[in-house]
Amino acid sequence: MMYDCEGVSMNMTEEAMRKQVYETGFALDDIILYLDTHPMDMNAMNYYRFMRQANEEAVRAYEQMFGPLMADRVMGDTWSWLDNPWPWEGGKR
Repeated sequence: MMYDCEGVSMNMTEEAMRKQVYETGFALDDIILYLDTHPMDMNAMNYYRFMRQANEEAVRAYEQMFGPLMADRVMGDTWSWLDNPWPWEGGKR
């Protein structure tokens, strides 16, 4: 199995990689809400750092394989946001 972006499998399907982005993003949102009411919880702060890194790695791996997830993440010299077909156009983004 190939790995890149610090442990994210590059052999995963697009759907599996997108699921990993969603799951790590959800966990990140959840711990942020918890920290809003428990700002001195150091275990929670450590978990926040861990999940932030996991989400960044999942997003980076997905975008490396399939392109930007959001328009503000387009990199490069050309506008590549519209390059791939959208799901309602019969393709996967």
